[in-house]
Amino acid sequence: MSSATPRRSGVARAARRALTVLAAVLVLVGALPLSPARANAGTAGPAARDVPPGAVATTVLPADTDDESAGRVTLAVTSLAPQVLGTGEDVTLTGTITNGTDQTLSGATLVAQMQSRTEMTTDGLASWLADEQDTPLATIALETLTDDVAPGAAVDFRLTISADNLPLRNTEQWGPRGIQVALTQGYTTLTQDRTIVLWNPGVQVSPTRVIAFVPVTASSAELLALTAPAPGSLPDDAGPPTPTASATASATATDSGTDYAETLAALHERVLGLLELAGDGVVLAVDPALLAVLGVESTAPTSAAATGSPTPSAAADGGPSETADATDLKQALAAAVAAGDVVALPWGDADLTALAHLGETDLLASALQRSADSAAAQAGADTSVAWAAGALDATTLAALPDSVTTVVAAPGDAPVAVDLTYTPSGTMTLDGRTVLIPEAGVSAAIGGSLLTDEGDAQLSDLDAVQLLRGQTAIVTRQAPAVSRDMVVVVPREAAAELDPQVLAQRLTALTNSTWTQPQSLHALLESAADSAQSGAEVARVPLPDSASGQGEVTAMTLSAARAAEGHLDSVASILDDPERALGMSTDVVALAASASWRADESACTTMIAQSRARGKAVSDALAAAPSSTINLISSSADLPVRIVSTLDQDVTVEVHLESSSTRLQTDEDVTVTVPAGGQVTASVPVTAVGSGDVDLTIQLRAQDGTNVGTPSTVHLRVRADWENVGTRVLGGILVILLVAGIIRTVRRGRRTATPRERR
Repeated sequence: MSSATPRRSGVARAARRALTVLAAVLVLVGALPLSPARANAGTAGPAARDVPPGAVATTVLPADTDDESAGRVTLAVTSLAPQVLGTGEDVTLTGTITNGTDQTLSGATLVAQMQSRTEMTTDGLASWLADEQDTPLATIALETLTDDVAPGAAVDFRLTISADNLPLRNTEQWGPRGIQVALTQGYTTLTQDRTIVLWNPGVQVSPTRVIAFVPVTASSAELLALTAPAPGSLPDDAGPPTPTASATASATATDSGTDYAETLAALHERVLGLLELAGDGVVLAVDPALLAVLGVESTAPTSAAATGSPTPSAAADGGPSETADATDLKQALAAAVAAGDVVALPWGDADLTALAHLGETDLLASALQRSADSAAAQAGADTSVAWAAGALDATTLAALPDSVTTVVAAPGDAPVAVDLTYTPSGTMTLDGRTVLIPEAGVSAAIGGSLLTDEGDAQLSDLDAVQLLRGQTAIVTRQAPAVSRDMVVVVPREAAAELDPQVLAQRLTALTNSTWTQPQSLHALLESAADSAQSGAEVARVPLPDSASGQGEVTAMTLSAARAAEGHLDSVASILDDPERALGMSTDVVALAASASWRADESACTTMIAQSRARGKAVSDALAAAPSSTINLISSSADLPVRIVSTLDQDVTVEVHLESSSTRLQTDEDVTVTVPAGGQVTASVPVTAVGSGDVDLTIQLRAQDGTNVGTPSTVHLRVRADWENVGTRVLGGILVILLVAGIIRTVRRGRRTATPRERR
């Protein structure tokens, strides 16, 4: 394990170092006639005095000191060959020495030592690797470096140790042996590192049956990225909002410089790599919502519409479900189902424990039903398995429907209630369900963590692989004639951060050895049923009634998510293609209930705010265009209202008018469709019942009456009687003209009689 990795508190380390140095000085004082090399060998015990030098080769590397090595000398063992030793085989250690000081390192000696006996417990092995305890060591190699190490420089070393120097004689002591490599100068130990080698002399044992659950879920950082706007989905001035809550490292996924397409592509590659891990001894626990956002769609209608939560990534022309990437994932999912075990987690990887504690049975049932209707389930994924994100309790079990027959607990749940000299199978039957209990130390190791009583620390790739081999070997050695079932879970956060190839190496180390064998989920459940029927199950501590854990979603958070989802549903109802503009943000309640947020609670708050802001950005892209003062002189009219949109798709809204006075009344709302990036004029009927100045507010609404878009106010001069007065005046004028015309005509019709007519 790399010395650059913090393994325990600084006080404990300093005290242990001081005691080590003091002991070394006392021993060395009694061995002053010896050479410095022999003096260092003497500190390891009598066996070290007759050890011939190992073959060591060094290579100078470019200066590359980091914060961990600054101001001190560090050593890290980076590889072992072979990692599993057979009898009579030599072993080669490779590592790096880094001089982070400002002084040249010269005359340093490498001292390699191995544990004289095999650790009896997995906790003891972890504690030794963490440098929290010491055990008897035999010196197996001793060599002085021929080259100096300059300040800030690094040196690669390779130390080959003959099989004759290894304390591997008693085959009953097969299994993990700790190796310690120290760098000394004079009588001082400058630095050291520890790792593990496995000795397999070919003993015959009943192997431990191992099964590992691997989550295919999104991390909190990825969920933040998925709810951020994709480039081009919103107007140019509507970018992702600034987070209102700190999301620590997760917030980097939503920085303005992050390319949404690159994030989505990286997620696609990671999920594809995880699906390729399917095989013997591996159960892939897939989140159907994650597959949906990557384009893997269900061909059957889901119950999401009934719950008001649309399925993300709904298929559309040219949408994600028609891409080549989606096709690759569909094929990989089908291949995974054919190659091994695949289970479908509740939609969004819902935190079943947290929902049960909040009494959110409807949301819990919805997550399970949506999973049953998903593309993963249609491809053959098992939907009868639930995986608790927190400690399992009776409340959670009672909240699960009868369709869930297998429950994966958290590591450390339901400990054994009796004293045993061996580790029993990690299964038990409770209330008609099979409960799988993961091995805590092994589950931490496969995720890259070293779990001890003093805390946990990060493991190097080499130490993670070797610790997995060592822990399983110890479990098998405890009862070598009795095969047992070991359940291992990869922590969700670790699975989201690990390279699938690195995880594949760890899974291989876990299942591919002479003391372990991979086991399918079906075989595990059959074995658990047999143990329950035969009475071979060991007694375990009953589950608590309720066990709330850190990071569980709160009622306040879900309330905020529901308010945001209601707003987003309204915004989605006006859009021609909601998915393109809003993505999976409309599923904010299901996202807020995800177990991914346990690793970063503040990121969930940021996601909700980000989703709501995404809907607001769409809404703000619509507006009623302002207008100059309008004179209204009639009692009724159709008022022209111009609606402008900067969105890249058609929207349908209702135009609603609100008058500041009863002098002007609006008759009805008018529904209009605004073209993408264009405008439309709506004619809204109004009725004037008086005269005066009126302010008319133009609002745009969704079908449910929610205000969307940017409102505007129009000032009107209402003179409803002007039209009547004008009509009467005009009518009067017409009557006068008519009468005048008649009189004139009559007058012209009268003629003076001629003299002849008088006669």
